[in-house]
This record gives sequence, C-alpha cells and structure tokens, in this order.
Amino acid sequence: MGECLMFGLDLESRCLAAVQAEEEKTQFLIGTHNIKMDNMVLICIIYRNFSLCRLTVEGDYSRIASLSFTHPSGEVRAIASCPTNAALVATSSADFRNPNPSFGVFLWNICDDKRSLEELSKVESDRLVHCVQWEPATNRLAAVSRSTVNLFDVASSSIQASGKLPFDQDDLQFHSGTWNPHSSNMLALPEDKHLICWDIRANSESNRVRDAHAHRCMFVDFNPNLQHVVATCGDDGAIRLWDLRKPTDPLISQRPHSHWVWQVRFHPVHDQLLLSAGSDACVVLSCAQSVSSEAVDANEEDEKGEDEQDEEEVATLADGLVDRIDEHEESVYACVWSSADPWAFASLSFDGRLVVSRVSRKHKYALMQL
Repeated sequence: MGECLMFGLDLESRCLAAVQAEEEKTQFLIGTHNIKMDNMVLICIIYRNFSLCRLTVEGDYSRIASLSFTHPSGEVRAIASCPTNAALVATSSADFRNPNPSFGVFLWNICDDKRSLEELSKVESDRLVHCVQWEPATNRLAAVSRSTVNLFDVASSSIQASGKLPFDQDDLQFHSGTWNPHSSNMLALPEDKHLICWDIRANSESNRVRDAHAHRCMFVDFNPNLQHVVATCGDDGAIRLWDLRKPTDPLISQRPHSHWVWQVRFHPVHDQLLLSAGSDACVVLSCAQSVSSEAVDANEEDEKGEDEQDEEEVATLADGLVDRIDEHEESVYACVWSSADPWAFASLSFDGRLVVSRVSRKHKYALMQL
C-alpha cells in the first residue's frame, strides 16, 4: 500500500463523500452522529456538537487540514456534495432532542469565512432518510428511506419535491441508492437481498437482480466504462459483479472481507480495480480484470485478428485481492475515491477515524500497463 494519512474526529461518524466539484484539491466531507438514548440531557449536549467536517489533503500528501461546521439540525445520517458547486452540500438529519423525533433533507451553503453552514432549504420527512444521492446531469436528488424513495429538484438555493417512486409496501428494506452515470433516468436500489433498477422516466422497474446476496444487499456501484455492469456488496461478505442484461448469475464473485461489506466502488478510470469497506475493520482493493472493460476490448481485438503480442509482456493485475488497509479499529462504513486524484481514496470507521490512502506505485503502473 502507498502512503496513508489518518485523521480522528471526536464523535462517531459513518457519512463520507468526496467533494465532486473540487478538481484541484483532494477534499472529503464527513458527517458526524452520536446516539445516547439513556440520558436526554447528555444527548442535548452532544447534539450541539454535531458537525460537518471538510478535510483537505495537501498536494504532497504530507498532512490533512480540516474545517468543522456545526450541523444544527441533529445527526448527519447521509451526505452528498453538489457535483457542480463545492460550496453546496445536502444532508439527511435526525433530531431526537424532542419527545417526537424529526427527520429531514437539508440543503446547505458552506460559508468558509463564517465557519458555518447556511441553511438554504429543507424538506421535512416522516421517517429517517439514510441515503441521499445527487444526479449530476439533471441536478436531481434521491432520498432513500427504509421503504420509500423521494426525488427532489435542486436549484441554487432550494429543494423542491418532484416525485415519489411507487413503493408503498411496509416490508420493503431499501439500504442505499446509486444513480446510473450512463443514464440520468436510472436509479439502482439495493432492497433486502435483491437489486432493483428503476427507470424514472417510465416510472417502472427496468431490471432486477434476484438474490444478489445471501442476506442483505447493501450497496451498488456502476462500472464507469461498461454501462450494463454493476458491482454489489452484502452482509455475506461478498462482492459481486453483474451484467444487468443477464442478471441470473454474477460475472464474478469475490469474498475479500470476513464480515459485512458496507460499500464497494469501481475505480473512476480503471474499472478492474474495486474499493470496498467492511465491518471487519478492513478496507480492500481487489481486482476483477477478467470481466473489466480492458478484457472486453482485448477479446474484441482477438476476434478481429489484432492480437499481435508486444515484444515485452506488460504485467497486469490478476483477479482477487490487490491490497488491504488495516489502519481502522472498528467497522468501516464508507469508502470513496477522490474526485481530484484518481489514485487517492478515503475510508471512514464508526469511531470517527478517517484514513486517506493511495494506490501503490507498483499497482498503479500495472493498471496503466507501464
């Protein structure tokens, strides 16, 4: 593994996002939350300390600089950075300071000079929203709760409800949601142990992967280079890649973790590299070279008879474990690639420890075939 930097927060955290609109500096957003149900006074004191923290990694990866902003609406249960404006951030909040808890989706403007969050807009919810996802092409926001999915149109200073997906069964168990980068009208939703792909325009289900995992299917990510391929992870400790056109069997299945896997993400350029985070306190880099876009391109060249061998073979990564980061001590709930540096990534464990890592030079050169 390459360089690792660590940063510790005072409060528990499980929400992490890259600042997508920042293309020059490696920046991440963290939302904190802490629940103490046995003492309301203590909860009130802790709630005053709920914060949103923005971290900047120096260009030479020598240190992490941070700015903290009080999050006045309670726990941060989900966070999303605006794809086009680094100062805009959406959060899902849960406030238990009163006998009747309140939930909502908020749009904030980060005021660096005042060291505060300016509330631009909010939409109240009757239930906890545990995932917010920004769609860059349409500037839509998806808010996923246990059994409902709401859509919002985001303007420069407001959130307006624009629709609700027709899921009304109380027995549904949505765990997260991810927009398809190849189609702004498709939203993928892990539900129980299945994966549902929903066409927003047609307002109907377009694909379903049944029994994607033995237990809960926790997260899904789209391959940036192959529009029909997704990666899922679940409580069974597995990471699986699927072709949505033939969803009966996975393209590949790996078990790089010994416990639940909370998130999996494709590398933004080299889709054979996968980043995952799990309850085994590990962050893993794994490879799925055999089903990547490079393997598809190589097969197409072979079929055309353009498979001339170079004088010197270039080493490539094999399927399976590439690297493991063991710098966490508790469950790692989130991992994300940097928007400014494709070789940098961050992971966040429940105790508030953030680890910023980089792909090692050896693996980087193998991926780039240098």
